[in-house]
Amino acid sequence: RRSGSTAEFGKQWYQRRVRVMITGCDLSAITKPWEVQRMVAEKIASEFFNQGDIERDKYGKAPMYMMDRSKRDELPKMQVDFIDNICMELYESLEKANPLFRPLLDGCLANRRNWLNQVERRTSFADISNANVTLTHSSVTTRDSDDETETMGQPHNNIQAMQNQPEEECSAVEG
Repeated sequence: RRSGSTAEFGKQWYQRRVRVMITGCDLSAITKPWEVQRMVAEKIASEFFNQGDIERDKYGKAPMYMMDRSKRDELPKMQVDFIDNICMELYESLEKANPLFRPLLDGCLANRRNWLNQVERRTSFADISNANVTLTHSSVTTRDSDDETETMGQPHNNIQAMQNQPEEECSAVEG
């Protein structure tokens, strides 16, 4: 009987580990180079604001803070809060579980600094939306010459090494 509880524990541990990694993938835009992160954040914020408009206009409900279009110029602060309250713990846990996740944590930290820079500069939503960011197949280009942002290097592309890591090294995700 004891082996049954051990097997169940192992299954639950594995499922939690998979959920944490899926969440890391879901939130991974926060780890991308600044130009990509800025564009994705603007697109997601626009979707949130549209949803907030529907809740207010159709249902007469006040939208949540992050979905309130009147707060759109606070997007940089919202992003810093999102990173501080959700993303940092997640990517620190992943990096602790396996050092090959370090580029994700580094990207998150770089984007936190970039968003904080936008807060300090009092960058408006319109300024973020009009940054003239274009994506190509293999690169990101920006025509925002006065934008003092930090970029991160290319992430390590070593999936095989990650797959060869012993499971014990991934137990930090549990913490």
